Amino acid sequence: MDDGLAAVMAQVADARARARVNRHFGRAAQMYRTALRRLDALGDGVPRAEASAVRARALVGLAACSTELGAGQESVLDVLDEAARWARDANDDALVATVRGNRGLQLLRTGDLRSARHELDAALEHMSDEEEMVPALLNRGSLHLERGDVEAAARDFERCRDLARGDAEVVFRPMAEHNLGYAYYLRGDLPAALRAMDSAASAAPPEHAGVGLVDKATVLLEAGLLTDAEAALTEASQLLAASHGSRDLLDAQITRARCLVALDRNEEAGRLAQRASARARRAGLVLVELRAELIVLDAKHGRHQEGSGRSRELERLAQAATGLRERAESTAGAERVAVDASLVAAEAFARAGRATEAQGELQRVPSSRDLPLGARVRREVVQALVAFGGGDRRAGLRAVRRGHSLLATQRQRLGAVEAVTAAAAHGIRLQHVDVDAALATGRAASVFDALERGRATFAGAGRVHPPDDEETAALVAGARRLFDRARQLRATPGAADEQSRLHREARRLQNRARERSWYVSGNAEVPQPATARGMQADLSAAGDDRVILNFTLRRGRVLVLRVDQEGSRLVDLLAVDELREHAHRMRADLRIVANSLIPAPLRGTALRSLTRELTWVDDVLLRKLDVTGPVFVAARDRLVSLPWAALPSRRGLSTVVNSWVDRGTGSWRPGRGVAVAGPDLSGAPTEARAVADVWRGTTRCLTGEDARCEAVADAIGGAAVVHIAAHGTHEPENPMFSRLALADGPLFAHELDGRDLSQSVVVLSACDVGSMSMRHGGEPLGLTSVLLRMGARAVVAAVAPLRDDVAVRVMPALHRELKAGTRPGVALANAIVDEPEPVPLVCFGRSGEW
Repeated sequence: MDDGLAAVMAQVADARARARVNRHFGRAAQMYRTALRRLDALGDGVPRAEASAVRARALVGLAACSTELGAGQESVLDVLDEAARWARDANDDALVATVRGNRGLQLLRTGDLRSARHELDAALEHMSDEEEMVPALLNRGSLHLERGDVEAAARDFERCRDLARGDAEVVFRPMAEHNLGYAYYLRGDLPAALRAMDSAASAAPPEHAGVGLVDKATVLLEAGLLTDAEAALTEASQLLAASHGSRDLLDAQITRARCLVALDRNEEAGRLAQRASARARRAGLVLVELRAELIVLDAKHGRHQEGSGRSRELERLAQAATGLRERAESTAGAERVAVDASLVAAEAFARAGRATEAQGELQRVPSSRDLPLGARVRREVVQALVAFGGGDRRAGLRAVRRGHSLLATQRQRLGAVEAVTAAAAHGIRLQHVDVDAALATGRAASVFDALERGRATFAGAGRVHPPDDEETAALVAGARRLFDRARQLRATPGAADEQSRLHREARRLQNRARERSWYVSGNAEVPQPATARGMQADLSAAGDDRVILNFTLRRGRVLVLRVDQEGSRLVDLLAVDELREHAHRMRADLRIVANSLIPAPLRGTALRSLTRELTWVDDVLLRKLDVTGPVFVAARDRLVSLPWAALPSRRGLSTVVNSWVDRGTGSWRPGRGVAVAGPDLSGAPTEARAVADVWRGTTRCLTGEDARCEAVADAIGGAAVVHIAAHGTHEPENPMFSRLALADGPLFAHELDGRDLSQSVVVLSACDVGSMSMRHGGEPLGLTSVLLRMGARAVVAAVAPLRDDVAVRVMPALHRELKAGTRPGVALANAIVDEPEPVPLVCFGRSGEW
């Protein structure tokens, strides 16, 4: 072979490697253009067929780079047409097939699925070189995914993975495994999808991380892990901008805009989608432009839907969405955009009171299982809106129940508590429609039932067995060691920087363990929701003055459903912001009062302020509701973590709190137990021994080095009584790693996920571990909520700092009550009745434990 031609061939191969492996598209494009100029300079002095083949390969590579750099479709297809002419001039059928494979990819990326399938099928039929077959199989598998043929896609991805060798193995094998994960996502198996994608990411070149993160974020978005999806897309955008992958960067930005809409950050979402739309328009990417415009409209809808008196704006929005749907219907590959635009239009028409137009758009939306969960649930939301708006409550409730059935099916596939709570994000609109329609009836029982329908769908555990993943266990153990080393450095002068480093590294391991927890599939049943009629029957059977208070926050107001044996009523109490302000003051006062190092005059001032705040909250939440006996509180947001038992009117009376009305089954019975004392609390060993003495003969006492995490976790399983006196920390940003300090480091909430606590009453004599973080969708998450989801009958925990001297007095009294068979809510009320200052302990639990 001519030396000049050989040098050009080497440059083409180098450019190909830079593009495929390193994703340096700009540099690779320059190298392809240089190679083409050098070929021109060689003239006729080289073998024609060989030169034509090299030219065709350079043009194929240039077309691929141009696509990534944002070139328009027509110009890229023109380059590929020229490549095809040179491949035919070289009389090389395999090379012609390669060009057709790349043409198929270009058509796929612009949405022309029929033409893309024709090109890719023809390419694979004539290919004999396995190295060339690998990308073609990958692209045809992606096409099958776009068409919804998941099984055909999986076959192509598996074949691609098995054929990949050498450089292709480095590049395409992880891509095939990643795309298999996407196929699992389309099947609805989100844990399997995340497992496959993370496995592929660990083997892929770093330069491919951006593209992988976009697809992973799509799965996280479907799982409801919205903040994680948004973080992944932000990182992906940064990586793709650095590699100059313009087309993939647009995908990342549009998907991030979708995520921002789901997070109710509609202004930000609209701006981002508008910028992406403009860039796509300039590049001639019609399908991408339509996708971006859809997000712009959905963000506008998100801004309007909660308002009142905006029917004109909603009508204009619906008309714009209808126009977008019509454009999408005439654009190859834009079928999904058309469906989503119909959903936006239908919902906007329905909220504007235009039922006929809403139904017309809705009829264009298939009830196919191939649609993502969010689209299928939204279809039911619109059906419910239309039915309720037309006065057909039965049809509206059927649509609501179909929506909850879809959500429950996904929820059953999820094993980790965090994943179960996150999935509630998909149910927000459905529950709002259900509750608003119930409020419109004026019937308190209907509102109660609507609230509990939504809450029960995402309540309870995700799985019934603890995890057994060795890598996750090692990550958690590593984080524990780092936290313990940081704790031991507290008294060391000048060790603050090292402590900070240890904490950062521990949190990095926590985050890795947290992500691995998403791989776990679910096997727990979805609880049945309580009804007002059922609870009224329970109260009548009890025959006393018990009351259920079911709180909800809607349109800036605190509403409560009061249920007793006589019936139910709905009361509008006050503005949400007003309550939050008083709750904030109360928390600040509780912290000062609990701090024995604060000077007595300042503590006295804080105690008087606390007393005023508790009285104010008591007056607005309880006294006007005529609550004089035992009460069960179902609440969300800041309400769930109020110091309910410390309210003046609750002195000596049972108060049990939960985020939903968990009726449970059976009743708690005293039995085998364990009492634990953590380190660095002078009164903890005395407290644990005193509790064990109450239960003498049936309760183990673990103190000192015996109170290690593994021993405590093992002892908890199957115990009827669990008492832990230890330092506690609620982690607002990562609540599954809220923790209790034990002898060898912290015991995390994450480690208790999946354990059976169905026979347990758990007492946490620790500060703040009754606090919870609210996920988008309303689900609370923290150590206490994890224990309740694991089936604990009741959890007594502090929602603020708890002084050692108070704990040493109160806890043995509480256990004496429990040993006597007193229900947990009553036991706590009796144990703190004589305390001179407010005690921030709350009994969280089932409605049968009050």
